[in-house]
Order: sequence, then C-alpha cells, then structure tokens
Amino acid sequence: MSRRFSLATLCTLLLLSPLARAEAETIQLLSYHDHPPFVTGPGQGLTYDIAEQLNAIAVGEFHFDVTLVPRSRLNLMLKDWIAGKCPNSHCNSSWVVPWVNPKWGFIKGDSDNYLWQPLLEDANLMISNASRPLAYQSPESLRGLTLGGMRGHKYLGIDDLVNAGAITRIDGNHERDNLLKLIHGRIDVTLLPRSTTDYFLTRDQYVSQHANELYVAKLPHQSYTRFAMIPGGRDELQQLLIRVQQAVLAQH
Repeated sequence: MSRRFSLATLCTLLLLSPLARAEAETIQLLSYHDHPPFVTGPGQGLTYDIAEQLNAIAVGEFHFDVTLVPRSRLNLMLKDWIAGKCPNSHCNSSWVVPWVNPKWGFIKGDSDNYLWQPLLEDANLMISNASRPLAYQSPESLRGLTLGGMRGHKYLGIDDLVNAGAITRIDGNHERDNLLKLIHGRIDVTLLPRSTTDYFLTRDQYVSQHANELYVAKLPHQSYTRFAMIPGGRDELQQLLIRVQQAVLAQH
C-alpha cells in the first residue's frame, strides 16, 4: 500500500511540475527568400536545415517553424518593429528572420531594436552569356544592355540608369528563369546572389549542363553579409543560432 501510494504521489508530482506542463515556445522562422540555396524544394534548403538543427538542440524549449512569406507581408507582420515601437510587452517576439541585412529597410532611423547574428557572406554577381562576356566595372557597364531583374528588387546605381532609359530592364519572378533567358540569348545580363549562382551552376540539372555558356564577372555589384534578424532581448535565440550556423553551412 505504501509503495503504491509513493508511486502515485511521484507520478502526480511529475505531472504537476513546471517542466512537464511547459510547452515549447513556437518560433516562426520567417523568410521571403524562397529560392536556392535557401529553399531548394518542399521542406528543403538552408532555411529548413537551420530549423531542423535548431529544433534538435532546443527540444522542449523552442520549436522553430519555417514560414515563407512575400517581403510585403513580412513588413506588415513586423510593422511595429520596423517603426521602432518594439520591443515592449505588446510586441510579438517569437520570430527570427534569416538571410537579411540591416541595410535592407528593417530599421527606421537610428533605432536598431534587433539582435544581428552573421550567417553567410554573399555578393550580387553580374552574369552574362559567355559569347558576349561583360567585364563589369560599375553600373555604367550596363549601358545599352538588357538586364534580367527580379520583380520588386531594387538595384543600387542601376535603377537610376534604367529610369533614364540607358538600360532596358525585363523583370521575372524566378532567379532560374533569368538564367534560362541568358542561356537562350533573350537578355544580355542578369544579377544574382553568389550563393544562388553557385547552386544553379553546380546542382541544377539543366543550368549546370550549360554552365560553360555563362560568364560570371570578377567584380561583384555588391558584397554583403546575410544575418539572422532577432527581436531585441531574445539573446537565447541568438545563442542557439551561433551553435547551429557553422554546422548547417558546412553541409552545403
């Protein structure tokens, strides 16, 4: 009787303990980067790899859930953060935005209310057809050419020349489509991140077979660091990202 009582008491105490009752906090891994290498297929790519690694080391404490959203939707979701009204008790701080940069419109004025964890060094590369290679030196190098751009993207120093009629810009919705246009001679040049370019030239079945038909200029248009943007005050999330970053990138 005593033994049964002790066992029942122990089970009751375990069920009532804070550890047993606590649920893992769901952290949304919000990203508008829906192209390789960040997303390479359903549930695949660097973004999903980071979520998997984070979930493996944060069992019972956090659950990271990938949510792909357009940039406009992301801005709406984080409008109070972008406006500098957060953090406060009314702000949602259960999110992380990977692969972004502090200069990309997430900070209003001098009010930086985020933590920034470096993830990846990247650059925007100028790619042309190897039969007409572009020795890129500056946006002026694109005068008289047709640029394959990405719809909604802004290109420093290039947009002004497009607006002035010096460059023809044809926008697409997918990075791969611009490479195909380049291979088939429908545009003169396109601009893609190095991380994306490397993926398509080595892992895409069709593009990799035509890699010798493409020329990547030695001088990039821009170089930058991709960070994880973390809500201010969520130091524990930053520490988790530090632990998984090298492991994930080493796999790619």
